[in-house]
Amino acid sequence: MRFSIITCAYNSAKYVQKNINSVKNQNFRDFEHIFIDGFSTDGTVELIKKYQQEFPEKVKFFQYSPKGIANAMNKGILHASGEYMNHLHSDDSFYDNNVLKDVNTFIENNNKPKWIYGKANFINLKNNKRKIIPLRKIYRKIHYWLLLITNYIPHQAVFINKNVFEQHGIFEEKMKNSMDYEYWVRLASKHIRASFINRIICNFSVRQGSQSETGRACSLAENLRVAKKYIRSDFFKKIVFLVTKINYRRKIF
Repeated sequence: MRFSIITCAYNSAKYVQKNINSVKNQNFRDFEHIFIDGFSTDGTVELIKKYQQEFPEKVKFFQYSPKGIANAMNKGILHASGEYMNHLHSDDSFYDNNVLKDVNTFIENNNKPKWIYGKANFINLKNNKRKIIPLRKIYRKIHYWLLLITNYIPHQAVFINKNVFEQHGIFEEKMKNSMDYEYWVRLASKHIRASFINRIICNFSVRQGSQSETGRACSLAENLRVAKKYIRSDFFKKIVFLVTKINYRRKIF
């Protein structure tokens, strides 16, 4: 199997159907869709099980007590059978019906990269404002020094070969928000090459109450912990800390 799409869900009945539709309508069909649910009580489970009945050979459903988003993402990895994995959460969706088809073509034409990242269409559900991340050309390659300052890779737009997780571990569950950022820096520090696909992969929902919004307070602290972990020089550590704090407030990068 080429792709495992992993969806972490908890009380997402308002959003999960859009996620489901964006996956089941993909023109490339060599995939499985794995749901990791934290015992939802709002109708999420019923929507997923209806989808599973429609496509029993493609849809897998598991429930675990909530232990953080990184734990749920890792549970999905452990259940995955695909060659490449993507984490597309319940309130996010693929950008169009040709995403998997285009990513598969990219994989075949680029000697099966270890991991791939593309663009995400960030949508603020409160005011419907949109922005594409990453947008600047400087972000179309993994620059280790730049990655230490800012996370420019949205994990919903990432496809990682299963061998990478087997060889370099899974997401750091002690982190509430920056588990993906720590993983990108971990791979970059080991020179695990990523390939950029110049294409919008997904729609990423920014909404009140979501993990991306409620966890902003701890993101800076966690990002600084990542930099501290991977930078040996105290001098460069101070520089990165300063630039990271400025960037967090003013969005220079």
